[in-house]
Amino acid sequence: VHWPFRMEKGTIAASEFQKFCPVDICSTWRAMEKLYDSGKAHAIGVSNFSTKKLGDLLTYAHITPAVNQVECHPVWQQMHLRAFCQSKGIHLS
Repeated sequence: VHWPFRMEKGTIAASEFQKFCPVDICSTWRAMEKLYDSGKAHAIGVSNFSTKKLGDLLTYAHITPAVNQVECHPVWQQMHLRAFCQSKGIHLS
């Protein structure tokens, strides 16, 4: 899951915030778990998830995300998110 939201069909820029739509992360994650269980995916993960979004995901996930890919660098170290991911066995990349 690259972003924990979706945009209306035809939207071409992430800056068009008014075109964000609700998304059912649970259904999306369940479909990814099926791909993993079938052997079609070696690992599944997320990107740009906050501690809140990850916490919500972990309440219904049968498979813990292998990774959460986020912006992280010396200026923005994401220490709280890093500690949360480490405590759950999720690699932060």
